[in-house]
Amino acid sequence: MNEEQAKRYRQATTLMKQEKWGRAADILDDLVEETADPVATRQLVRALAADHQYVQALSNVLEDPNLFGTDKESAELVVRLMVQNQRFMLARLFIANGSAEWRSPLLMIAKDGEQAAQVKYRQTIQQRLKEFYHLGDGTLLEQRQRLMDAYDLPLTSFLLGTRFVLRDPFVNYLIKADIIESLRRIGVDTQLSYLWIDNNEYQANPATLPDQEAEPAVKAVRSMIAKRLADSDAIRYQMASQQLDLQLIFLYPRAGEVIADPNEWATVLLAALDGQQLGDATPTQSWQRRLMSLISTLAQNDK
Repeated sequence: MNEEQAKRYRQATTLMKQEKWGRAADILDDLVEETADPVATRQLVRALAADHQYVQALSNVLEDPNLFGTDKESAELVVRLMVQNQRFMLARLFIANGSAEWRSPLLMIAKDGEQAAQVKYRQTIQQRLKEFYHLGDGTLLEQRQRLMDAYDLPLTSFLLGTRFVLRDPFVNYLIKADIIESLRRIGVDTQLSYLWIDNNEYQANPATLPDQEAEPAVKAVRSMIAKRLADSDAIRYQMASQQLDLQLIFLYPRAGEVIADPNEWATVLLAALDGQQLGDATPTQSWQRRLMSLISTLAQNDK
């Protein structure tokens, strides 16, 4: 901030001490637009929340949630705002990403909010759950939007819908992977069935799934691609990394089982990027040919 902006910031903090929240928020909003200062942003959210402008307060949080995980007071404010706005799954994901030291009390706030909402907003929750059940009826874009809406559900309701959605053959697998990964991150300890990309049904407990990026096979493929390209062909390295990222989404949460030979996987991936046709001579070639088809279909659906 320059001197004039710092003066306005001090004016806003004085107004906050006087509990003139709306006037303080107006000043801070201008400052955030001008400077993107994280301290001003946190103060703006505090002022908006105190002025009962909960939707606007959360909107500012969601522009950069990482600004609010630095201390317990800020984290608690964010969780309360998410609960106030009925963004329950979002609250749980925010808590999971934060300090373990604060996790228990923040989780209690989220759970209390969910319980209250089950009574107060019962009809709204039932309608959202019904739309979640029918997630597979829409295009990929519509499915993504319905999933975002479903993330407003309390966890118990979200899990009810999840058990159906994960087995629905019409739900894009990217959506299923997103759901399973979200449940892994918040540590949901329950057995789920999901229909995978090979049209077979599998079981998984999100709480026991590893972080896919920590899988030895995944780390090995990334290392091999980097070793072959990172210092010699930056553009091709970026393309290969992006292709692997897409493959891993479709392979989730079974990448560690499918990538049996990381060296061959990296070799075949690079060959495919160079335009070589893939057959079924090895399981790796067969899998990558299937993944290329899925990725191609995804690109067409996103147009």
